Amino acid sequence: MIDLHNDALLALPPRKLLPYLRQAKKDGVDEIWLSVWTTELKNPLATIARKRILLDKIAGNPEYPLCRLHIEDAWFLNTKNVYRLITLRPYSVGLTWNHANNLAGGAHSKQGITPLGYQIIQILEKAGIQIDTAHLNRRSFWQFNRVTSRPLVCTHTAFNAICRHPRNLTHRQIHAIVKSDGYLGLALVPQFLTKNTISCGVYNIINHINYFKHRFDTEKLFLGTDFYGTKLLPKEINNYQDIKHLLYTDIIGYSVLKKPIIAYQIGKLTAPRRLLITAGMHAREWITTLAIQSWLKQLKTVPHDLCIIVIPFCNPDGTNLATNGLKAIPRHLQKKLYRINNYSNDFSLWKANARAVDLNVNFNANWGHGVSNIKFPAPANYIGPKPHSEPENHDLLRFIKKLSPT
Repeated sequence: MIDLHNDALLALPPRKLLPYLRQAKKDGVDEIWLSVWTTELKNPLATIARKRILLDKIAGNPEYPLCRLHIEDAWFLNTKNVYRLITLRPYSVGLTWNHANNLAGGAHSKQGITPLGYQIIQILEKAGIQIDTAHLNRRSFWQFNRVTSRPLVCTHTAFNAICRHPRNLTHRQIHAIVKSDGYLGLALVPQFLTKNTISCGVYNIINHINYFKHRFDTEKLFLGTDFYGTKLLPKEINNYQDIKHLLYTDIIGYSVLKKPIIAYQIGKLTAPRRLLITAGMHAREWITTLAIQSWLKQLKTVPHDLCIIVIPFCNPDGTNLATNGLKAIPRHLQKKLYRINNYSNDFSLWKANARAVDLNVNFNANWGHGVSNIKFPAPANYIGPKPHSEPENHDLLRFIKKLSPT
């Protein structure tokens, strides 16, 4: 796992930072770009020098990820002190933060790159330092694109086609980065991922990943978490263990109520052995989903000849109903489901989906011949009007045919 943007270097004291980095390594982080955000610093170069000393102490230590020094907002640079910065060996430098400065225009401004900005770009690139395009507005981005001699990099962003935001990249910008043999990091900032930040969760992240995967080279997409740099994170995302498999996900279909059904991939699809694991088919057996999610977090590696695909949540609508009751279901369905549930508000034993079809008996394997099968909507055992009538089963079958698990 590679994280192109993490603010822990400035946010945590050394006694907390070093254990944090060791844990990141244990959680599967191979490389991490640690940022020094200078916008509010009075003496940025002094702070950067202190952080450089700290990173040099752990350089080459296998207990830690490869740590790269990143500078966010180069407002303090001029043609004289830029050489002092170069001696501190930053791996990358972002010209601006969100607003305009003496070098370029940030995402919330209209200014372009200044004459001084062009000079600083030339000096830094000549020294082998990568310029980060994150935070640049569109005007500055395209101006930089015309003069740079290196691949384009954007350390932490999301995609404007999914959620319109000044910090998000347009399709054209992404294309320019990929075409230049550059790469980018997906930020875990709710404001970038969705308009409804209160309910932002894993699905919103995967929605951006899916957009990228279906249009561009997936090897160009990394994470740019913005851990310790954003006040709010998506629900259920707290650390690297929670996101270790995120980039290798796919939305294989949607439930009756349009909830995504997500598949996690560990290993390469070209592996000769392909194992498919599903969980949460019956709503009341939601604990299997929690168990498989916990196992996924702990899984570090698989043999090179094996690919594991995990679908932990096959029945999201039914699970929502079983755990949260009718309030979790759209109002137009509540009376019908209440009646099907024998006029009870207790849905804890509900097995079916939102159409009262038991997904486990909706498959075409001896459909309708089970001893307990019934032919009318019910909390359990209703076979549905025909095999694979339910979108959850239909999409799962289509995915299985495509995957051809061994």
